[in-house]
Amino acid sequence: MCYWGFAWFGVGLWIGQPEPPALPAYSLVFSLRQWEGEYATTDVPGGVKTTPVTSGIYTVSADGADMREVISLGGRNDHPTFSPDGRWLYFQSDASGRYEVYRCRPDGADVVSVVDRERIGPEWSDVYGYALSADGRRMVYTVHDGAVGKVVVAGPDGADPQFVAPGLGYIYMAALNATGTSVVFSGPARDYRLLVADLPDGQPLMLTPDHPESFAPQFTPDGRTVVFVRRDGDVYSVDVDGRNLRRLTEGNQYVEFRLSERDEHGSTDGPQISPDGGRIAYVAAKDGVPNVCVMNVDGSEQKRLTFRESPCGRVRWSPDGEWIAFVSFVGRYPQLFIVPSSGGQPRQVTDADGAVYLINWRAGVID
Repeated sequence: MCYWGFAWFGVGLWIGQPEPPALPAYSLVFSLRQWEGEYATTDVPGGVKTTPVTSGIYTVSADGADMREVISLGGRNDHPTFSPDGRWLYFQSDASGRYEVYRCRPDGADVVSVVDRERIGPEWSDVYGYALSADGRRMVYTVHDGAVGKVVVAGPDGADPQFVAPGLGYIYMAALNATGTSVVFSGPARDYRLLVADLPDGQPLMLTPDHPESFAPQFTPDGRTVVFVRRDGDVYSVDVDGRNLRRLTEGNQYVEFRLSERDEHGSTDGPQISPDGGRIAYVAAKDGVPNVCVMNVDGSEQKRLTFRESPCGRVRWSPDGEWIAFVSFVGRYPQLFIVPSSGGQPRQVTDADGAVYLINWRAGVID
């Protein structure tokens, strides 16, 4: 199969739109999934049955040039994220026969697992769902034994792993505040109510006692507030002391990103807060189709950025806050796009023979 190539489709005219910012010098990283036949997933007892998939990890500049594969270990290589200084590339892979979190150099060299299995215990077969603190000093991930999941916090190289609230039951969807001193998480143990705990061993505080099914939490950069999405589809925020729960949107349809009509186990497309903490990018169904929207962090000035007829997802702010990356279907597969955060015509970055699935920018370093 041919992976290479890029495209600037649908550039159009900037009539009635703000002057577009200069194209970002930052590069992007993404996973590219491939499969045979029609992609399908379905929930089965104890897990999910999925069409066999392989995926590699690629980097590309924002103008679509220099697309290249940097990770191909076999199996699924997914969820790529650069460290805040741009000097490490993190990802998760099942190439060893079980999911593991790895990091390597930006060119794919020096791949090493960052999971200390001797410390966390051999019963945890899979490790995934990692996230880094904004200062790059701490990492959080989920361990799973085939039945339940637990949250572990560790150093960026995997050192000194410690379980977070191990007595709570099945928890995951964890995120750290900017300095890695607090963690917020959700999970089946409390019907997906959000909890927050100070590290290393603070008592968990329930943030949404009256609101189960709260997903994809993340801290604002100042660490004072958590933004999340609920099963009703709307975006909410709550202060880290559990006060001031606010519903920021009204009437959104709950959006899961799916790779086909037979993908019955889509993944939550959560909102993302801008680097300066002032705005939120999110996906909302407009005219029945998930599209990219932005608003201020208090819910004001809501604005639709894309008007595509095919589903969009995976919103990610550029490090300078000027652009938002996302994926949207072009024919059979989703491709990578960027759009000015102030509004304007989206630009298609990839034209790959496969599904661009999870995306991120390379912060810290400008190529």
